[in-house]
Amino acid sequence: MLNQQKTTLEIHFTFFCRSTRQLENQESPIVFRTIYRGQRKDVFTGLSCPPKFWLKEEKRVSHKHKPAPEINKQLQSILFSATQSFQNLKFAREEFSIDELLDCIKGKTPPPQTISEYIALKEAEIEKRVGSDLATTTYYKYKRTIRYFNEFLQIKKSIRNITVSKIDDELLNDFFKYLRKDKNNSHNSCCALMGCLSVVLQPAIKNKVIKVNPFLGIKLGRKTVNRDYLELNEIKKIQALENLSPELKMKRDIFLFACFTGLPYGDLKKLAREHIVEDNDGSKYIRHERIKNGKASVIPLLPAAEELLKSYSTTGDCRDFKWKVVSNQKFNLALKVIAEKAMRDKHLFVHLGRHTFATTITLSNGISLESIGNMLGHTTLKHTQIYAKVVAAKVKNEMKSIMNKF
Repeated sequence: MLNQQKTTLEIHFTFFCRSTRQLENQESPIVFRTIYRGQRKDVFTGLSCPPKFWLKEEKRVSHKHKPAPEINKQLQSILFSATQSFQNLKFAREEFSIDELLDCIKGKTPPPQTISEYIALKEAEIEKRVGSDLATTTYYKYKRTIRYFNEFLQIKKSIRNITVSKIDDELLNDFFKYLRKDKNNSHNSCCALMGCLSVVLQPAIKNKVIKVNPFLGIKLGRKTVNRDYLELNEIKKIQALENLSPELKMKRDIFLFACFTGLPYGDLKKLAREHIVEDNDGSKYIRHERIKNGKASVIPLLPAAEELLKSYSTTGDCRDFKWKVVSNQKFNLALKVIAEKAMRDKHLFVHLGRHTFATTITLSNGISLESIGNMLGHTTLKHTQIYAKVVAAKVKNEMKSIMNKF
């Protein structure tokens, strides 16, 4: 007798012969029925028999029908497969639908992805977004995160072929330590990289491939850091540098342009003629959408910034400037050389220009936080307020010298 299974109270498998339908061979199809949590689905097995040979109580074909042994054997195999599929889904996932169960029974469920397979797929998806809703620099951050994670799995864990479902908070905490100690990243950089990994793993978490969100058990709060910037006298030292090669001079000038406009690397690189608009009174300003968040930014062009553009224009119109913004890494290497020539105790990097614009150029000269935020393309005022704290700390330190006098 074919054993019909009630695996649990919530699921029931059975077979029946649909005698109301007749096939070309004059037989009726044998149907596999699944009832799961009040839902019912019928699937044709591809098997058939004459209705008179179907045993309703036993749910099998009578031995009087010559092909009965083979048919009943296949029915038993289908039932076994269904039971196994149900048990596997119950073990691997918290929730699944009757359709997902039937797909699994039919063999349509894709094999579990290994971590390396999953990450490679997500990296390709992220790369396709570059230029539309993702900045190139942000993509490189994702790419670096993925490279570090693969290194971590291989070097520290000696694993590459475990499934995505095995990722847990213990593994991620170990990865954070790897970023901090082995890769010598700052705490905030580690938090940023972990944020990238969270985005990569989010679909697997949302779809319950990873049962419990592993990031819930990790503290990723960023620490407050003092944002460095250039003082006015330091800007003048860089401006005064002479005998620079044409390549180094161009990089110096582009950095100074960042100091006078607040443009980050990605927006410096994409800056073109159409982004510089002339007003009715002859004044010019930069109008563009930030690559990072798509927010519109309008920056009045200071005379110093306009003169820098003109020095790279053959027409005398600053909008016809021609310069080349090299990779971020090469840019920072050049700024290291410039720092050694102008001020040996200062660490120069591209983004320092943005900090300098927010503090020395604007905030220290009475420009409101709201206006600075709009020029920088910040989505919220709290990002701009960081610079207010920097300036406040500077004032406090300068006032210490007269504290004892008054």
